[in-house]
Amino acid sequence: LRVRNAARSLLQTYVSKRRSDLLTTVASILASDDANVVVVGGDGPVIDVLAEHTGKGGKGGKNGKGGKGSMLPEEDADGALHFPRCSISVQAQLLVEFARETIGFAQGDGSRTAATYVHAVRDAFSLYRCLMPSQWSILSVDAKRAFIVFNDCTFLVHHLTALGHGLREHWPRELRASATFVDLIASFRTLARESMSPVLQRTRDGVIRELGLWTQKGWLNENVLDDAEQRLVVACGCVAQVAHTAQAHLPSRVYLTVLGLLADVVVGYVAKRLSECVVSDTKARALVRLVAPVLALESRLFVLTSGTGQTRAPVAKYCSEWDGLQTQVRRLSMGTK
Repeated sequence: LRVRNAARSLLQTYVSKRRSDLLTTVASILASDDANVVVVGGDGPVIDVLAEHTGKGGKGGKNGKGGKGSMLPEEDADGALHFPRCSISVQAQLLVEFARETIGFAQGDGSRTAATYVHAVRDAFSLYRCLMPSQWSILSVDAKRAFIVFNDCTFLVHHLTALGHGLREHWPRELRASATFVDLIASFRTLARESMSPVLQRTRDGVIRELGLWTQKGWLNENVLDDAEQRLVVACGCVAQVAHTAQAHLPSRVYLTVLGLLADVVVGYVAKRLSECVVSDTKARALVRLVAPVLALESRLFVLTSGTGQTRAPVAKYCSEWDGLQTQVRRLSMGTK
């Protein structure tokens, strides 16, 4: 009995030391300033950290090509848990790899040892939530970093929904009912929203400043048309700058939502100012030409590129003010005929 107790104590000491070492490694990875990103999900050549854990694709090679998207659990034949293509940080990728590897250690061990490994995984995810708030000052000015953190949180939520599901039957009986990670999902979803909100609000405020006269009533006249056009060009440029970053890193549906929120600022003010105008044919033609940079947002930004080519997104679905602008442009255009 003494020998058995000593062996158990030695094993528990070893496991606790290993847990401490693993968490120290995770903390150093999360705290690193490595700004590299990897592409996950979707179709085509991607780095898919789940490929080796599913039957849908092979391991990613040195060229960074993985299987056809991220799906879990393995029975997800209809793609219900398919993860959209986007960019995530190297830190989030390594965190998921750590979690899956550590969860595997819990197989076949005693309940106390297995519980130690499961709690190590929970602590690793908690480390991410603890270390990310230190970057809030960066997220408010760096759109790319804010979008990557949003993707990280979404990616981690995707994995938390079924982490350990396929291994549950191999765990000790005491763990099968309680060892779940779904309770962490809400906090990561909140973190995702909070990570993107500051940069979007800052961009919206900047666009409003650039619009200048367009935010005021009763100013449209021939003397200020040149300045008004220049302000529209600059404001649309601000939207396009953030939109291009979003398109490169965010899932397509999230990108269109972000683009719609930013474009609504410009489109809404322009539609209001045009609705206030009762103008002559000559001035109507000038106003239609004046808002050309805003109308061009549809062909410049509301476009999705895939392996089969480019497709036009329904602008009115994501930009609530778009139909109002089109109504005013048609009114002015009809007045020029």
